[in-house]
Amino acid sequence: MDELWDTLESLNHGVRRDMEALDRKLIQSLPSGSPLVLYNASRHLIDKGGKRIRPTLLMLSHNAVSRDRDIDRYASIAIALELIHTATIIHDDIIDISSLRRGVKTVNAQWGNDVALVAGDLIFSRAFGLIAAQENREVAEEIYTACRKLAEGQVLEAMHIADTKMTEEVYLEIIERKTASLFEACTKCGAILGNGGKKEVEALGRYGFFLGIGFQMIDDVLDISSVEPRLGKPVGADISLGKPTFVILHALKEASPEDRETLEGIITRDNVPVDEVKKALEIIRGTNSLEYAKKRATAFISRAKKELEILEDTRAKAALQYIADYAVSRDF
Repeated sequence: MDELWDTLESLNHGVRRDMEALDRKLIQSLPSGSPLVLYNASRHLIDKGGKRIRPTLLMLSHNAVSRDRDIDRYASIAIALELIHTATIIHDDIIDISSLRRGVKTVNAQWGNDVALVAGDLIFSRAFGLIAAQENREVAEEIYTACRKLAEGQVLEAMHIADTKMTEEVYLEIIERKTASLFEACTKCGAILGNGGKKEVEALGRYGFFLGIGFQMIDDVLDISSVEPRLGKPVGADISLGKPTFVILHALKEASPEDRETLEGIITRDNVPVDEVKKALEIIRGTNSLEYAKKRATAFISRAKKELEILEDTRAKAALQYIADYAVSRDF
């Protein structure tokens, strides 16, 4: 992350300062009260940091169409979208029975599913309070649409757990809803709040959408290619959860009949032992699936960057271009 922020700062001087100010506002926005356990649980992951890629995208999209760098013009919406993202990953961790996130215990592992569920709901409610206070109906509608798609994507993914016959088209539909929809909301809302023209708003929305697809594909690549846990998540987590990602689906087609049968057996099994996860990783890495998925991700990133051509050449535009490039070269 330091490399990312060092480069963004060099491209767009002041972006680190603005993001640090946004981060302080994010922490300050978190509710407090009683019972304390609920509020501690709701703060847990936000206090531990994270990539903060979504508010960064909103900020840069705003700055790409506006010369007004006053963060109060967009801070409440940037914070709301990061809160929505946090609430969804808390709920995801409950569904996935995950125990680690950002290098620490997940909310459900620390306080149990019941508290985690309500903590996620509390964060959602705070986010929607911030959105309502902003009083921009167009922004509110964009965020509602993203949240609806997030819910659809979560259920669609659950419907295809351990489905080794799932098509790549269904995989794309899942990540378009679960990941790309919120990226799109961030960039589109940033442009709206910056009073961008219709073409600029639509182009930045598409940039966020394609970036979100490429970003998630690289996440799925890293789940297989990494040699050490990333941000507290074990290597091969998608395998153990029975999530047939783009990499896994391609490997199922490319592997030998014997390896395909082995891989299918592992993906469809509950409580996969560590040694079988390692075996599945070995099979997948023995195909060209990682290279294939990265090539497809790069194609989506190229489409994202092309959408920026309509914008004037500004430092914020250069930073958005760099984020797109970094999305496919990152190892986090």
